[in-house]
Amino acid sequence: MPFLSIIIPVYKVEPYLRECLNSIAVSPLDYWETILVDDGSPDGCPQICDEYAAKDSRFRVIHQHNAGVAAARNAGIDIAQGEWIWFVDSDDEVDMTLVGEMKEWLSQNGNVDLVMFDLETFHDDNPEDHVRCSMFNVHCEHSKNDFLMRHICFHHQRLWYKKDLLDQYGIRFTKGVRLAEDLELQYKYLTMCQNPVKLNNILYYYRVREGSATQNSTYRPKAVEDLQIVIDNLAGWIRKYGIKPETWLDTRIKMLFQNLLYSASQVKALDVATFQAQVHAITDEYYQLNFPFVNKLKNRLAKRNVKMYFLLNRLYLKCI
Repeated sequence: MPFLSIIIPVYKVEPYLRECLNSIAVSPLDYWETILVDDGSPDGCPQICDEYAAKDSRFRVIHQHNAGVAAARNAGIDIAQGEWIWFVDSDDEVDMTLVGEMKEWLSQNGNVDLVMFDLETFHDDNPEDHVRCSMFNVHCEHSKNDFLMRHICFHHQRLWYKKDLLDQYGIRFTKGVRLAEDLELQYKYLTMCQNPVKLNNILYYYRVREGSATQNSTYRPKAVEDLQIVIDNLAGWIRKYGIKPETWLDTRIKMLFQNLLYSASQVKALDVATFQAQVHAITDEYYQLNFPFVNKLKNRLAKRNVKMYFLLNRLYLKCI
């Protein structure tokens, strides 16, 4: 059984895909596998995936009709054979240098169920002169809450998940959700894991390029739609498993809620009355779950009068 399963959804990234796969294939290790999920890509990506699988048995390929990134990642999870899961985007690059040392360290610390590490960004117009890993260094905290308050992660590519824990609770990406589906999965997983650690080294290189989701003009409308789904799904998860509103979790739900409000304030065609009712429902749900963030003054204002919240928030942003 491989130690690590790297899952890569592939769709319309032909100019970058080889760079991504080469950064993995350069590793001489034989205890990782890479699952390439061709999500009906209309360019030359399917052929590139098949090419790598044909010449290197550590690569496996799934070809499927375009169903979105969430479905693609789920398909990878379902067939993954590794003890650990790493979600990698097909236009980025990784550093496999310390994977061997991490494997040895984890074999001696069998209770660890989440690994976090560092990420560095680079741009299309910059040379890819990445700073490779230095001395291997793992950091732990005395409590899970302390660790998660110190280390807030918005990039799921910075995490290794335990396959057994994902399967035990049926944790998967929500199909159809385009934005924050990774945070939903991450936060569900964080409620169930007990012993996270952080590797203080860079293993991931995130490419910033034009046309990415956050630079698209439809980003904010999609965020309004999807963040409501994610926040509702997390509330259902919390209620189902009787999860306590610990500080780390309250902080993360609060950030999602604030992102929802900010995104809504940027949508010109927003149906304010409908959105007001949705905000009211969200705050009521999390009040019943005893989450402190809903009692903050500005969140109470959003519940009562979201238009006034938008106005005051715009004034605040102009002043800072």
